[in-house]
Amino acid sequence: MEGSVDAFCCHGCELAAELIRGAGLEKYYRDRDEFAPRSRALGDGWNTAPVETDDAGMAGAKVMIDGLRCASCVWVTEHLLQSTPGVIGATVSYATGRCTLNWDPERVALPDLAGRIATLGYQPRLLGEETQLDRDLLLRLGVAAFAAANIMLMSVALYAGWWSSMDPRFVVLFQWASLILATPVALWCAAPFFSGAIAGLRNGVLHMDLPIALGVTVLYVQGFVATLQSGHAYVDSLAMLVALLLAGRMLESRGRRRSAEAALALAASVPTSARRTSDTGVATVAADELRCGDLIDVGAGDEIAADGIVKTGRGRVRMSLITGESEPVEVSLGSE
Repeated sequence: MEGSVDAFCCHGCELAAELIRGAGLEKYYRDRDEFAPRSRALGDGWNTAPVETDDAGMAGAKVMIDGLRCASCVWVTEHLLQSTPGVIGATVSYATGRCTLNWDPERVALPDLAGRIATLGYQPRLLGEETQLDRDLLLRLGVAAFAAANIMLMSVALYAGWWSSMDPRFVVLFQWASLILATPVALWCAAPFFSGAIAGLRNGVLHMDLPIALGVTVLYVQGFVATLQSGHAYVDSLAMLVALLLAGRMLESRGRRRSAEAALALAASVPTSARRTSDTGVATVAADELRCGDLIDVGAGDEIAADGIVKTGRGRVRMSLITGESEPVEVSLGSE
């Protein structure tokens, strides 16, 4: 933050700021368009997590990072990890949330790297662990949907009262009750849109959160003034707008989580070993050790470890990993 004195809400935020300054990553605050979530405690599984080691003794692993909100989150996470002593490489995918790490185990350990990620406010987890739903977003959606449903019921009564001459006392009661229900929707449920709009204005970036925040503000102010004047507030539109927008954001979050899980399942289907045939017999080798011209043996039900041409035999091969087609394809001598 700018100014002569820095103020932090807690020691964790102060520590995160010191880490970012020490690594020269102040650009994160200029480019991000949404605030990072609070950090959470790491589980015990990091000490026994599977780690691959190459011939040079360098370690590697892939982990998932939850809570990435924008490209700036990816940028600061990558650069903070890359600036950690002992880290050889670190790449983060915003689409899937997967982070690929390579490091020197003599200088740093995987739990330490996971702790660095968690200190920034994101949640690292091991591959295969279930991701957690965004409980805050789900709670906001629940409150907004509850308020919208009740406001709509009272609005129907008010609209019907225009033709049936509803008692003015009930008109005032329904109007104020609708405004009371709409207040937490506008001030709390819609808070993510306001924080996103403010962050965008700070960085000189105009995105969709800004018109949403302006629309919610205008609707609430108009509804408040109209209620004071016993006019038509239309706060039902405000509540329904926020509820639908939050539902859209929840669906987007679920879609991204499912795409990440699908990518993991696809990657897991790629075989890591193959049976290479030579004059001395059949030997099981790692798939990345195969070279052009090698002859591999593929049995019924096996995954094919590399592209090639059928030399002997015939069968039905599932090509979904490459073509996306679910039905097996007939192959025989000379088939690619």
